[in-house]
Amino acid sequence: MPLYPEYIIQEVIDKNDIVDVVSKQVRLKKSGANYMGLCPFHNEKTPSFSVSPTKGIFHCFGCGVGGSVINFVMKTENLTFTEAVKELAARANIVLPQINGYDSNKEKEIRDQKEILFNINEKAASFYFSYLSKDEGKVAVEYFKERKLDGKCAKLFYLGYSPNEKRKLFDYLVGEGFSESDILKAGLITKHENGDYYDKFRGRVMFPIFNVNDKIIGFGARRIDENVMPKYLNSPETLVYNKSKNLYALNLAKKSKKDFVILVEGYMDVISLMRYGFYNVVASLGTALTTEQAKLLKRYFNEVVISYDSDEAGQTAARRAIGILRDAEIKASVIKVDNAKDTDEFIKKYGSDRFNLILTKRKGDIAYLMDVLGEKYNLKNNDEKVLYVNELIPYLQKVTNSVELDVLVSEISAKTSISSQAIYLQIGKTKAKLTDDFSPKATVPHFGASTKDKLSRTQEMLLSLLINEPKLLVKAESILEDDLFDDELLKKLFTTLKEKKDHDIDASYLMTAFEEEDVAKITKIISIDTRCEDTLKAVKDYVLSIKEEKRRIEIDKLVKQGDINALNEIFKNNQKGEIRL
Repeated sequence: MPLYPEYIIQEVIDKNDIVDVVSKQVRLKKSGANYMGLCPFHNEKTPSFSVSPTKGIFHCFGCGVGGSVINFVMKTENLTFTEAVKELAARANIVLPQINGYDSNKEKEIRDQKEILFNINEKAASFYFSYLSKDEGKVAVEYFKERKLDGKCAKLFYLGYSPNEKRKLFDYLVGEGFSESDILKAGLITKHENGDYYDKFRGRVMFPIFNVNDKIIGFGARRIDENVMPKYLNSPETLVYNKSKNLYALNLAKKSKKDFVILVEGYMDVISLMRYGFYNVVASLGTALTTEQAKLLKRYFNEVVISYDSDEAGQTAARRAIGILRDAEIKASVIKVDNAKDTDEFIKKYGSDRFNLILTKRKGDIAYLMDVLGEKYNLKNNDEKVLYVNELIPYLQKVTNSVELDVLVSEISAKTSISSQAIYLQIGKTKAKLTDDFSPKATVPHFGASTKDKLSRTQEMLLSLLINEPKLLVKAESILEDDLFDDELLKKLFTTLKEKKDHDIDASYLMTAFEEEDVAKITKIISIDTRCEDTLKAVKDYVLSIKEEKRRIEIDKLVKQGDINALNEIFKNNQKGEIRL
């Protein structure tokens, strides 16, 4: 059950427009009264993800996921119900009441454990930062000065130094009241086979990693002594830190209010760019860009500008990132930091004006690939032309807009003298078949994907009609019998509707009245289009149809059993007729 009372949850839902929230991650296009887009929860080329602003729900007719704006935030951000409510409440400036008592022990334990880890990380960061003012930390200060970082940078990014001693941090945190097991869970210490604890990041400069809500979730650590291995050492996965789902400095970049974000490879790239006035910059956390990170960026920005290292590894990483960003339906472009090994060196070597120049002249992702591969292959050689096109094909297959694809194919055709039709065939399309994924023809009909058989389809249509027009529960009360439904979920939904018959039923209320695993089924029902001129007659027709279908199923069953007496009883007592209200 939810932690907060129903009226609070309803206020949170009402004040967070579901189209606005969903469109941060999904490109939506209006389709009738609803909006359609590509589902963020499974891969698809034809949009089957529907958002209803009037009903306050989303539902995917492809994978079946659905719910309210709260459920959407839960699923996209991997949050508990309570965490999602808190985030949406903050978004809408709603002050949540203090609630005493809690009926979900597991969720409370998780929340409490997260808070402990946040507190440990905060204390650890403060500990590391304090060493920049101590004699033991002079080696770190000198390192930062060599990298042209000053005190302002240290404060902004909360940089620090981990003293090169066995258990300095461990003893400090124990003294602050934290348990050995919690400190270990935070990933700040290691436990040897003999049972001794050691500080994990000894003798390294420290880069705290913040989540989007400005809480420290982990650390990146770089060696000062070039003989120490490895070069970088990062926090392990914890309850609050998942490196594939977070980005370095996103908490700062999102405040830039820029339309695009610069994606770099390392912490120093981020810090240097921000020092020169470019605050819309983030870095992945010791890994190549992930799908989760791309979706996270899509929440805050409309375009990602890739600024990776200029070496071959950087180009390979850029190509991989382009594919991931294309899959996430977010615009991508690339800049090349020529005559410098990375973005950090480029901005320090040439300054902000030069960097701003290459930024304004950035190339679209596939245009960049066409140039890079054009340098790799001799386009005067027929065999290499084929190799060139073949390397571009996987990226062209990710282009969903037919106009953009036509422009790109035409340009490649001009470069290689290979016909556009041949390129289209290689992509797996013909020009005549191309269509924008958001055209009306691509829209999945609401009703077509809703049910599998006549009985359940009719039962769901009846329930959808009752949800959308609650006054029918009173008008048709005499014929709305409990035995109309056999499925436990449908029966429970019908009972809930009857209990609320004297009040307006908001579809979003149903999202909080049922367990998470049932929400998707309910949104499927709510999403059914039941528009008709005479809704009362429709209820009567649905009830009659359900009764007739149940009767038919019972007859088929008895025929198979050979129960003649029971069959005769049914035929005698169940004469088809009009249902009277």
